[in-house]
Amino acid sequence: MYMKFIISLFAAAILLAGCDNTADSNDALDPIADLTMINEAYISGTLIKVYADKQAEVGYNRYYVTLSDSLSGKSIDRARVVFKPMMDMGTMKHAAPVENPQGMQSEEGLFRGAVTYIMAGMWSMSVEFDDENGRVGSCNFMADVAATQNVKKVTGSDSLSYFITLVEPMTPRVGMNDFSICVNYKQNMMSFPEVTDVEVEIEPTMPSMGHGSPNNENPQHSGGAHYKGKVNFTMSGDWQVAVTLKRNGNILAQTAFDITL
Repeated sequence: MYMKFIISLFAAAILLAGCDNTADSNDALDPIADLTMINEAYISGTLIKVYADKQAEVGYNRYYVTLSDSLSGKSIDRARVVFKPMMDMGTMKHAAPVENPQGMQSEEGLFRGAVTYIMAGMWSMSVEFDDENGRVGSCNFMADVAATQNVKKVTGSDSLSYFITLVEPMTPRVGMNDFSICVNYKQNMMSFPEVTDVEVEIEPTMPSMGHGSPNNENPQHSGGAHYKGKVNFTMSGDWQVAVTLKRNGNILAQTAFDITL
């Protein structure tokens, strides 16, 4: 009798563990499980939902959009989605660098893009769509953008204004870290094109200790406005990563990011 009781408990434990693992697996497969819905609207027979993975802040902000038929609930996986941020300062308005979802096909039901907010404050955001059913609309909301030091505006040797944005690392650790930046320039108040033709050099230092670190990898262009490399933080504390942009071997612009770990 005792042995049968033990066997029954063991079987129940396995069953419960299996159920828990299934739930975890389902959560892992849900592409919006770790996202926060920040707006939704019914427009022209389409339900549009906009998600983010963090509070809006100065810097690189990822946005995720889902589209579905408002009657059937069926996902719409082919559409053109465009982000249009706008800062209204009363006497003037300006936009910001954007990365619109590429192509017409969603990824796991999500249209993925990003906005680089270049200043703190209240921004209006318009997410426009033109879906596979020929329906057109937009979802509008306000984004209260928190201040950070993740965007540096610098004047280049060519007199243009450049925006250098720290993308990674956002959670730095001792050792080797991915280091990623975006580079855009100001064409006018409404246009901030990607910069794709510069060489990027980085140099991390720890000013309080008077040393740098070895084995860093200068970021290389990886598509769009993105440049990706590696930075090595050999100990915890306050670091500064100097960033130099060059074009044809000549210095175009320089700045630095303070990073604490």
